[in-house]
Amino acid sequence: MQDAPPPESFKLTARFPTRIHRLAIPLEEGGTRTIDLVAPSDPDALLNDPSTEKRYKADDYMPYWPIIWPSGLMLASRILSATGSPPLPPAMDPRCIELGCGLGSTGIAAGLRGWQVLFTDYDPEAVQFAGHNAFKNGIPIAHIRTLYMDWRNPVKETFPWVLASDVLYERRLHPLLLAAIAKLLAPGGQAWVSDPQRTSAEDFPLLAVEAGFKVQTHHLEGESLAGGKQRGQLYVLTRRG
Repeated sequence: MQDAPPPESFKLTARFPTRIHRLAIPLEEGGTRTIDLVAPSDPDALLNDPSTEKRYKADDYMPYWPIIWPSGLMLASRILSATGSPPLPPAMDPRCIELGCGLGSTGIAAGLRGWQVLFTDYDPEAVQFAGHNAFKNGIPIAHIRTLYMDWRNPVKETFPWVLASDVLYERRLHPLLLAAIAKLLAPGGQAWVSDPQRTSAEDFPLLAVEAGFKVQTHHLEGESLAGGKQRGQLYVLTRRG
């Protein structure tokens, strides 16, 4: 962990109390890797924030970003593990983007494997927390970028690796996600989309095929924060042809 204070761009200006979650991420070859996530102490308190009500009326927005989501941890475990399927993409161009980063667990795992990560989310406070958490987990400053981003207007840049976890909770968002991936994914790249086996995600592979992608499905497994086993799916999308 880094002892130096974070640079100005990664300092938190949170409007609410925070706490640190110390997470032991299990590795497929055995052992664990620790990730620390600073998060709001009471995520439900954001539901009463006046700005939340305003954004909900405008765009059905809900503040899901402060929650530590299960398939984000499962995907972090897969990324941090030296073995397993699918293998990580080759890091000849070691840039990746995380969509809907929330607190940043998945992108942090990629950063710990040496990738340069652009953390993006529909909530500006989420990307602030993700950048802060990435720095505090020892990822070099030069490997961290953060950006508020709406999937309807993705950044004009392509990446060999696109990451997204726990973003398939509403079917109406799937076409937006796939359209964003189509614009962001570099030729020959891979998009990894994980989900904790929600019923809302069952049609996602078919929609991805219809959108022009090849899809491979891999099983994920991890420990639930509430205790017990947690299962999920990892969809690997590549461009057809």
